[in-house]
Amino acid sequence: MVNGIGSVAAALFGSCFPTTIYIGHPGWKAIGARAGYSILNGTVVTIVCLSGTLAYLAWLVPIDAGMAIVLWIGIVITSQAFQATPAKHAPAAVLGILPGVAAWGALVAKTSLRVAGLGQPGQTPFSAELLQKYQAIDFWMSGAFSLEQGFIFCSMVLAAVTVCIIERHFIKAAVWCLVAAAVSLSGLMHSYQWMLSDTTILLKPAWPFVIAYLGMGAICLLAKWVTVPENS
Repeated sequence: MVNGIGSVAAALFGSCFPTTIYIGHPGWKAIGARAGYSILNGTVVTIVCLSGTLAYLAWLVPIDAGMAIVLWIGIVITSQAFQATPAKHAPAAVLGILPGVAAWGALVAKTSLRVAGLGQPGQTPFSAELLQKYQAIDFWMSGAFSLEQGFIFCSMVLAAVTVCIIERHFIKAAVWCLVAAAVSLSGLMHSYQWMLSDTTILLKPAWPFVIAYLGMGAICLLAKWVTVPENS
């Protein structure tokens, strides 16, 4: 809770760096770390930033070591997603990971395009024509670009809906679908626009996804009355 409150408070002051998604929560709890850990962490980081010693730390710690830490964070968080949830909810964990994988794939694709010369000043800008070229080789990149925007919201929704379906809580699943439709309607999820060398969020309704989520909600409501639970 302290990490979450810290992330929200920092965001209100303009920080784009959340503290909640962080390595080692189980490890810290195992050695007794509580709210004081977050306070100490923030204090040390503040001192480093205000004292100008960040440049020295960046020089002292090789980038390879930093990337190894980031890689380990990914391994720990991904494994924890399966260890901390019931085995029967594993499909929900997988679905929750997929939007993040799609966002990473979109990032790699756009970076590759920039390396190839597209999206640079004086060069061909990113546009919808790229999608046609991707589709010509049967690669539907538009889906990755859509999932990239608000992918954390999408992960939460897909995982929650899947858990509700597994538990046969179809009304709750339908409610989650309505939430997803509302977020997509606001443009905070799945809606994107073309920039010179990137795709960024567009605060306009992503109608295909709004309709899709409403359809999912209708199916979940229908499932409550047309499905029969298996005898175990």
